[in-house]
Amino acid sequence: MPQSSPPEPSATATLVHQPVTDPTGRVTAYTLRDIVPHQRSAPAAESITATDESLDTTYDQTDLASLAAGRPLLLQATRRVLTSDDDTVIADLPAEQAERAQVGPIVAWRHARDLPTSMTGFTGTPGQLDLLPRLTMVGVDASTPDEDLARLIDVAHESGVTVVAEQAHTVAEHERAFTLGADLVEGRAVPDGDLERGGLSAGELSCVQLLGMLAEEPVDYDAVTGLVAADPNLSVGVLHLVNSAVFALPRPVDSVRRAVVMVGPRLLWALATTSLNRSERTSTDELWHVLARGLACWDLADDDAGYTVGLLSAVADERRLDPAWLAQMAGLSESATAALVWLRGPVGAALASVRAHEFGDPRVSLGFGIDPPAVSRAWLDALPEARGIAAALTVEQ
Repeated sequence: MPQSSPPEPSATATLVHQPVTDPTGRVTAYTLRDIVPHQRSAPAAESITATDESLDTTYDQTDLASLAAGRPLLLQATRRVLTSDDDTVIADLPAEQAERAQVGPIVAWRHARDLPTSMTGFTGTPGQLDLLPRLTMVGVDASTPDEDLARLIDVAHESGVTVVAEQAHTVAEHERAFTLGADLVEGRAVPDGDLERGGLSAGELSCVQLLGMLAEEPVDYDAVTGLVAADPNLSVGVLHLVNSAVFALPRPVDSVRRAVVMVGPRLLWALATTSLNRSERTSTDELWHVLARGLACWDLADDDAGYTVGLLSAVADERRLDPAWLAQMAGLSESATAALVWLRGPVGAALASVRAHEFGDPRVSLGFGIDPPAVSRAWLDALPEARGIAAALTVEQ
């Protein structure tokens, strides 16, 4: 339950990792920024950025290459980032920092060496316009009125700069940004539309039931094996996985029972989730996000049920399914159902915090007595493992 006196935000960096997508929905880059806990409606002036030292310390503790996933990574700039000759990241300057006198020469130095630099929060001030020809990208607030947003986009395009629409939180806001000329959009759209009860095939219902079985303590492997063996897709999937390069066994495994035991609960969870997430058209990036939510909830709640609840929550968002119906189909316990549907208990608090963090709302966790940097660390720690599992279960499209 939310505490009556939530803790004050920690001084530790709260990093949010979000995709940057093109009009087709393809992920072209990722951002990693310190987002101070504040309500979305709060003016930008109320944000308090972490010190360079705090950010650099967090970067040192983070697998940045894994978070980039082979794509450009827009990394919130510190002096160390700006003066590095590492061209695998795009140094991302907050607009207020970009206008400082000492920053101009550094941006010019980077430009001369073909090192990419971006600016978030571009509003077209004289100081920002001076830097514009030396920038690779600029971010504009997607909530800016149409006329002003279109003007900022045109100004950036005149200098050959790519425009990323920031803080677009709904599908409609994404579409509006592209209509007005933005090249890319940052962030995930909060799911909208009516919830469904049903709409899953028999095979998908088997996957939901498997997730429910794996949430039980202890896991009934006889029941799990029977369910997997009775579903052709799950049988093929578990045999394919155990005989893949992930396990690199000297001899093929032909027994479903043996494959189930060897694969173990975590990969079985992931296998079931892949099918539920429409794996025939699911990219590694999409499945990565789903698995990361499960792993982060597991870590934050320190409860195995957190993984199942996190996964089912992500599937419910993706498929617009009624969580209560999904919990019933999975045969979840009363406590797991309460966590998934009503965000109750430690697992529910973890789910609410992680989900809000994904959408750039770190302050939500304060209402559950959880420090936002703890959510950030759980999420960042989950991403490399989730990436590995997703890569093993999908073929990049």
